[in-house]
Amino acid sequence: MATAEDNKIDLPAISTVGISEEEFVEKAIVAIGPLKKTDKKTLDKESFIKVFKYMGDFAKLKNKEMKSIAQAKRCEHFNADPKAYLEALRSCMQDEEQAYSACSKIMFDRLCISEECF
Repeated sequence: MATAEDNKIDLPAISTVGISEEEFVEKAIVAIGPLKKTDKKTLDKESFIKVFKYMGDFAKLKNKEMKSIAQAKRCEHFNADPKAYLEALRSCMQDEEQAYSACSKIMFDRLCISEECF
């Protein structure tokens, strides 16, 4: 019987130390390599996994500073003003969603991926 390990794809990590967002995207494109598609013109499983792995890593890089700022805002209200704490948490979540969406747009545009590929 096949296991998850049988289908595991080895994806090298890209160090984010001392590189710009643009440099990260360039390295991710190289790591992803040529995109492969199915007969239905959607990304094949391996290409799909690669794209979303590096897109997630890109979002983490882009959100690193945002997360520390959001943490500081939440801590201002922790154990003092539950309503303000919750509002700061919600705001952070919205900001992270928008940042992830922006990261996916950047990666998809650079890889020439359209909605039809899914």
